[in-house]
Amino acid sequence: MAIYGGEMPLRRDFRPLIFALALLAITTLPYVIGFAQQNDQWRFSGSLFGVDDGNSYLAKMRFGGRGEWDFSLFYTTEPHTGAALVFLPYILPGQIAGRLVPETEPAHTTAILILWQLMRLAFDALYLWMLWRFISAFLAQRNARFAAFVMASIGGGVGWILPFIGGGLPPEFYIPEGFSFLIILGLPHLALARAAMLGGFLALFAAQRRSEKRAWIPYALLAGCCWLITGMSVPFYFGVIYVLLGMWGLLVWLRNRQFPTALFLRCLLAGLITLPFFAYYTLVFGQNQVFSVWSAQNQLPSPSPLVYLAAYLLPAIPAAAGTVYAWRQGRSETRWLLLIAWVVAAFTLVYLPINVQRRMLEGVIVPLSLLAACGLMNWAGERARRHVFAWIWVGATTIPAVLLLVGTLNTVLNPQMPVFRPAAEVAALEWLNRNAAPGDVILASFETGNAIPVYTHLRSFIGHGPETLEADRKALQVEALFSGTMTDEQRAALLAGGGCLQNFPDLCGDPLNWLIFGESERQMMAGGEDAFRRMLAREGWRQVYNADGWEIYERIPPVGGQPPNP
Repeated sequence: MAIYGGEMPLRRDFRPLIFALALLAITTLPYVIGFAQQNDQWRFSGSLFGVDDGNSYLAKMRFGGRGEWDFSLFYTTEPHTGAALVFLPYILPGQIAGRLVPETEPAHTTAILILWQLMRLAFDALYLWMLWRFISAFLAQRNARFAAFVMASIGGGVGWILPFIGGGLPPEFYIPEGFSFLIILGLPHLALARAAMLGGFLALFAAQRRSEKRAWIPYALLAGCCWLITGMSVPFYFGVIYVLLGMWGLLVWLRNRQFPTALFLRCLLAGLITLPFFAYYTLVFGQNQVFSVWSAQNQLPSPSPLVYLAAYLLPAIPAAAGTVYAWRQGRSETRWLLLIAWVVAAFTLVYLPINVQRRMLEGVIVPLSLLAACGLMNWAGERARRHVFAWIWVGATTIPAVLLLVGTLNTVLNPQMPVFRPAAEVAALEWLNRNAAPGDVILASFETGNAIPVYTHLRSFIGHGPETLEADRKALQVEALFSGTMTDEQRAALLAGGGCLQNFPDLCGDPLNWLIFGESERQMMAGGEDAFRRMLAREGWRQVYNADGWEIYERIPPVGGQPPNP
């Protein structure tokens, strides 16, 4: 297998371009169907999977649409200071949407959804381009490059068999950091982050090829700038990059038995560009108590090593042979050792005692696919039959992506929550956005609360696991309120603002201003709607909206410290 060392011969092989265009088209199809399925009863949410998180991303765009730059949580009621440069990949396009259509207009939501799709296509295309360039920086043989490209962009393992043997959900279906297809399908900020990460490594490779300071310094600076984009997309990816650089340098040191001074200086300069921003994010999430609690609640533990084995089995087997080849090449071409370092680092980090274990897999499918392509194509050699088998092997890695695509098509062809929202709910929320003040607090079920910031400028009492502080406790409070199992004192305290956090008694929520109930809230009531309405009237709430099964109540400011007489 030859190593790439000159200008990239892209013009002779059009398969990657055709594949990338087809992939962008195929992953857009479910969205087209989803929007086409809208009718008098349903509105497409704009998300195909992970709708809770998808709504939070769209809501962050709406947050930017109001002209806000300093991000603050809108799925919790505790007042806090916002922070700049957090979720910038969503807030910045939101600013654009707000200038095209005012945030107070119902069409603003449509503008957000359109811009989100344009973001997805642009960042996916950027990622696929960077992925191809990264692969081509290692492999010159066309079949090897294309095999690596396919596996890195839509490949997985045999995790899809886990549900059939009681092993739970396949990692390919819920760990986007460890693969690529979920990112391409619907996580544009992660596509941007990974594209910039690969771009940074490519710039660093260019710096390595140059010996004079005036020649390599600009490329090292470019690498640092790329990684700034990565960190602004996902702040803790700074840490992932630092670990990869450290592990890479260590392997080069061990392989060549001398300290890699040239590599160290280039990595150091690139890393120094990002260090102030890494320090800034560390301070923000360390000193802002609300952000600190939010970060601590974001629990993403790793599954069993056997589950990971199933998810990466198909690329891992040929990658073992490719690793031997990479180690040999590492003596003269140190970039090959980055591939080994990346895989070793990823599967070490996922079991560190941190709360975001599985997110430490970021991008590991890229080096794993490169090593797998080396192993497969070296094994195949010039034998046609072996090449057929190698391509069957590559095709087998795409089964999880095919299953995911079929699942999303089935979802959009059969409208139901949460991928679709009731049109009556959207109408009620649009009324709220016109009549409520920005930043008002509203109480609803978790399901409704998750959608509220997408369509309004209100803050939800609950609505998102990590971004609602003590979400589990608050969800129990809301359920008890609607089901009528609260004491008078508990109900009064909740309607006044929910009180303070149990674990952080100095963090207390702002008073509630609005309450909404529809289908999901009625499911908790199990009848007794009239009694619930009378209770709200006694507590000083009045009905201000009632249409198509959706009711909105406004809290009447107390007069003389007492609620008004209903």
